[in-house]
Amino acid sequence: MFVKALGVGFFARPRDRRAAGARESPPLMLAGMGLLAVGVVALAVVPGLLGRSLDRAVSAVGLPGSGAVTDGGLKVRLADISASLSPLWVVAALTAALVLATALPRLHARRGRRANARLWDCGGGAPAPRMAYTATSFAEPLQRVFDDVLAPEQDVDVTPVRESAYLVERVRFQRRVPDRIEHRLYEPVLRALASAGQAARRLAGGSVHLYLGYGFAGLVVLLSALAVGW
Repeated sequence: MFVKALGVGFFARPRDRRAAGARESPPLMLAGMGLLAVGVVALAVVPGLLGRSLDRAVSAVGLPGSGAVTDGGLKVRLADISASLSPLWVVAALTAALVLATALPRLHARRGRRANARLWDCGGGAPAPRMAYTATSFAEPLQRVFDDVLAPEQDVDVTPVRESAYLVERVRFQRRVPDRIEHRLYEPVLRALASAGQAARRLAGGSVHLYLGYGFAGLVVLLSALAVGW
């Protein structure tokens, strides 16, 4: 699953001009995500930083647990096993292994001859942008589960050839998931506010006598409310 997610986000080829001309977000937007990423990595590598605080928070809520998983240090106690694990040392070992796996082939390649050869593609040729795995296809199984909630809209347009209706010249498929919160919640509220604003404009006719009448009516309503409240 993570290979698919990585391919969708970083390895897929653009399908239109807008995607091809995409640019990175501004530094301020990246800084917010960077701070969250640093916090996630810190909790994963050095869980003792907030381990005790998280244990107290879980205990305060009343959730069942087997006690603290860390003593505030670099190690994590493994459940049902009389052993502990240090995520920091695991990350250091994996980093060292990655460096060796990258450096050793390059050192070996410098000593021998290198030959460029075409990668075997199973006879299918180079993949086109239309063959790339997209976010739509990645989320399609989940959309099927929540079809009743998401209510996707699907349209298939089949164009036959002129000579025969049994031969297909082109098939056009469209599928989109409308934002139900936007269309069913925000848009009605915004339309109601716009209608109320248009109706309120009729109250401002430009007559000073009318405005004085509004003020007098408001004062009467306020004094009536105070009299009822007292």
